[in-house]
Amino acid sequence: MPMVTPTLNLPKPAVSSSAAAKPAVVVPPPPPVATAAAPTQVPDVPGTTVTLSPQAMSALAAAGQAAGTPAAAAPDGCGYESLKRGISTAARDVGEAVSDGAHAVVDGVESTLTLANKLAKGVLELPFAAVSKGCDAVGGLIDEL
Repeated sequence: MPMVTPTLNLPKPAVSSSAAAKPAVVVPPPPPVATAAAPTQVPDVPGTTVTLSPQAMSALAAAGQAAGTPAAAAPDGCGYESLKRGISTAARDVGEAVSDGAHAVVDGVESTLTLANKLAKGVLELPFAAVSKGCDAVGGLIDEL
């Protein structure tokens, strides 16, 4: 499965009031250069790249398969809704992981206690079993005499 790194573009923070108080240096724009009509390029939006861990990617893929929806849903144009949905999914995944861990701990404790119970029963039954075998041997000897 190829590793996909989702990205999230966040706007840069606004300029603080102390930075705005400094006088700005005005630089005149360079004279226009006569060139052939070049296609206008949209400037890159400054942002931050968010990388998900392999565990988060696996959980995201598993959640998408469990829900019957593709892992990468079409964006709805609203960053807030996408972020809210992502946080909700992450919280649910963490809850499920904690739940699975708790079940594993309970299963481990149950196995340990079951083993301890069997061991205690064996220790307590051993003397009675030894006496019973001894009595059977004595009874067999008496029958032969």
